[in-house]
Amino acid sequence: MKMLKKITVFTMAAAMLSGAALAQTPRITTGAELVSACTVAIGNGAAADDRIARASCHQFLAGLVAGVYGSVDKGAPMIVRRLGPGMDEEVCFRLPEKLAYATFAEQVTSYAPEHPELYERSAFEMGARTLAANYPCPEQ
Repeated sequence: MKMLKKITVFTMAAAMLSGAALAQTPRITTGAELVSACTVAIGNGAAADDRIARASCHQFLAGLVAGVYGSVDKGAPMIVRRLGPGMDEEVCFRLPEKLAYATFAEQVTSYAPEHPELYERSAFEMGARTLAANYPCPEQ
């Protein structure tokens, strides 16, 4: 009886883990995908697709900000190079001490309509240019 209990618990745990693996959020790669996910994320939808989009936007933006915070000293400017169609452009931004996910998502969705050329480029470029527009480096 104890062996049967162990097998049942193991089977249930394996099923839960495989279900979690299947429920991973979709990967955001383009500016259009980022804007779409973040537009849904700042809404109040409760549908399963809304929750997936919200999680995708959050995961992408949180990863971008965490990467910046982890690679520069607090308050230091961050220069992002190799942007644009010719990979010859750069932007500079200085993140605030804290940047709320919802604030960043709103900034992305506000910035994007004025820059439709970024929809087909990388989501990273959309995010970096949004940060540069909202938190520009001071003139030196």
